Amino acid sequence: MPSQPPRIAKVEALALSASFDDLYDSPEQVPDWLRHPAASHRVAPRRGQYATLVKVHAEDGSTGIGECYGLPSPEVTATVVATVLAPLLIGQDATASTAVWERLYRGQAAGGHNRGFYLEALAGVDLALWDLRGKLAGVPVHRLLGGPVRERVDCYASPVALHADPADSARQARGFVDDGFRALKVKIGRGARTDRAHLTAVREAVGDDIEILTDVNCAYDLDEATRVGAVLHDLGISWYEEPLQVDDLANLAELRRRTGLTIVNGETHFTRFDLRDSLQHRAIDVFMPNVARCGGITEATKLSALASAFHVDIAPHGVGSGVSLCAALQLCAATPNLRTYEYNRLPNPIRERILLDPPEFRDGALLVPQGPGLGAEIDDAVVDRYTVARF
Repeated sequence: MPSQPPRIAKVEALALSASFDDLYDSPEQVPDWLRHPAASHRVAPRRGQYATLVKVHAEDGSTGIGECYGLPSPEVTATVVATVLAPLLIGQDATASTAVWERLYRGQAAGGHNRGFYLEALAGVDLALWDLRGKLAGVPVHRLLGGPVRERVDCYASPVALHADPADSARQARGFVDDGFRALKVKIGRGARTDRAHLTAVREAVGDDIEILTDVNCAYDLDEATRVGAVLHDLGISWYEEPLQVDDLANLAELRRRTGLTIVNGETHFTRFDLRDSLQHRAIDVFMPNVARCGGITEATKLSALASAFHVDIAPHGVGSGVSLCAALQLCAATPNLRTYEYNRLPNPIRERILLDPPEFRDGALLVPQGPGLGAEIDDAVVDRYTVARF
């Protein structure tokens, strides 16, 4: 790095959207399982894939790129980046990612803006700063984090969506296995009888050697979650993700005691303070940070370290564009207490098309990008194709 670190000169935010309607000949042909892939989409159907990209430009001409979680509206996080964060960033040391993070977080925490869209916007800035630091140093981010612990990240396919017919769930699951996955996640949350029918069909389709994970997306209360937990026991399934509301920590701890299953939570946690409460309640076995939501890599490393103190693994949530995919793999490469990574396989041109050299999937694992920074070299023409707003 230069002796005098460059200062931040400009911040851009790009809202990206890829409508599901564009993937089919007509809106009527978009399948219901894609509109409603999980129990959490009963009220708000999925309309497409979204992301907010952040570009941080330093005064020496160097640029870092990051990503904010885009659901449900990328224009919201883009606006926060441009109107709230950018004025606080101009003139700051572009390599001082921790100092910048604390400045941005503490500057708004007193006003209650320490979760939600604000933290997602902060995450995009943080990822861009780590990308810039890596590029200036000429090394991938996992080297700056003290890695690599690994250069291949075991992952699972997600999701087998909420199909109406168990045969369709089985067919989608079998397709993931044919693609080389050794583990996959099934969306459940429609009651013990329906959940059993779909999980049984999936187990019969993929065999006993494939690991099956489940995701309820907060559909149950404690009693129903206990009944469904017995179904998972019967089918040899341990992973029980978001069976209750994510902040219902006392009942999550009770469900963990009742069932003995692996209780998984955290994709909606934003900071170490959220995780601290789950750990103190003994309400979690595996934690799922999303680097494009939880304040970026700066906070994710703190979350991972805190989890390890309670012998809890992390398994990053994998929803977003190709940029956050690369960022998550950088974190995974440097994290000792990694369990697995969620490789989302819903149709997503923002994930599949914007990278010039996307991470390689091989034998059930993703290879960690080795280019400088996040290793996410974007195709500007493709980004332009999906950009719906610029700030």
